[in-house]
Amino acid sequence: MSTTPTAKLPARFWRLFAASATSNLGDGVIAAAAPLLALSLTDDARLISAVSFAAMLPWLVLSLPAGVFIDRHERRDIMAWSNAVRAILFAGLTLSILTDVINVWILLVVVLALAVCEVLFDMAAQAFLPAIVAVDQLERANGRLYAAEVATNSFIGLPFGAWLFVAAAAAPFGLQAVALVVAAALVASIRVVPKTPQPGAQIANSFSQEIRTGLAWLWKHPFLRLLALMLGAANMCHMFAHSIFAKYARDELGLGPRGFGLVLATSAIGSIAGGLLGSRIAKRLGQSAAIVLSYFMFAALEIIPWALPRVWAVVIASVLMAVFGTVWNVLTVSLRQRLIPADLFGRVNSVYRFLGTGTSAVGAILGGQIAYHFGLRATYLASAVLLGVTLMIGAPRLLTYARIYMAPERTPAPPSIT
Repeated sequence: MSTTPTAKLPARFWRLFAASATSNLGDGVIAAAAPLLALSLTDDARLISAVSFAAMLPWLVLSLPAGVFIDRHERRDIMAWSNAVRAILFAGLTLSILTDVINVWILLVVVLALAVCEVLFDMAAQAFLPAIVAVDQLERANGRLYAAEVATNSFIGLPFGAWLFVAAAAAPFGLQAVALVVAAALVASIRVVPKTPQPGAQIANSFSQEIRTGLAWLWKHPFLRLLALMLGAANMCHMFAHSIFAKYARDELGLGPRGFGLVLATSAIGSIAGGLLGSRIAKRLGQSAAIVLSYFMFAALEIIPWALPRVWAVVIASVLMAVFGTVWNVLTVSLRQRLIPADLFGRVNSVYRFLGTGTSAVGAILGGQIAYHFGLRATYLASAVLLGVTLMIGAPRLLTYARIYMAPERTPAPPSIT
């Protein structure tokens, strides 16, 4: 597939875009409603953080086998079925709230099951995108998807979810069930020439061999390995505070449910800007400099909520964090899609996500303990310190590897896995 940088994105991309926007609208509603539901069921910071732990645990446990599964099956079908199962789970959660049988333990189990489906969907979606757009459209396509995700998820979904929860606790979860049915149908309607092994195809290697293949490929690629480790540190540290943010907003900022939703939504401003301008920022600063600057801001901005527990200060920090988080995501996701061979993408990307996202589960549990023993604000200070240390160790190597691997025309052949 070839095109020019100004060529229009294909129609099948816009079906994926519509599916993403629909499901992310519901995800935003849930992102506001679920912490409020947990806070209504318990006031223990450790149990509240356990909800975030349940949401992230599958990334730690299932990332590696999920990558093999994605490479063995049609990615479009995985995405459609994952959304369909999630719709059923949300319908069940809605019923449990309406019948007043919900408790924090039921919520934990449902969140865990939903997260399993999310792992399969998200990893299949990243592997699926290169099959429907040209390689030189990846940054633009990822930027559009991130902008839509943030606009629907954060800007609209978060405040709407908080307000809807106040009106009727079950309503946000029922709405997401409907949204996921629509998204599943849109994904299923996308037609592409299959590029991955079909169900029933003969697989020469065992599951464990396939996992080792992904591990070996990523570990022998120093740039992607470093990015995965740095992302893992960032996600772990970010989850210190994120896992108990609903309690921080109530106890430190004095916000009710509606105010909580609005504060969450302010990050959308930065994420939309980052999604639309990420490629321009990279061109102006250089991709490697943009990545390092983004990581520096990850550490520096955590100091603000610790030092100034004021709504305006937290809003400023959230907006800027979203700008640089989106720049990081657009650049590094596009880089992975360009560097990893299509037939290995599921396996290698699963290792990347295992290292980069699975650590969020550890961060959630640690965050609950830090908050319980040292106070809610201490979660931000711990994050800032650990991220600063990670940046000092990783930045020099990152800049060195970037000179070798960043430019598409200079990308070396994939490292040997033998």
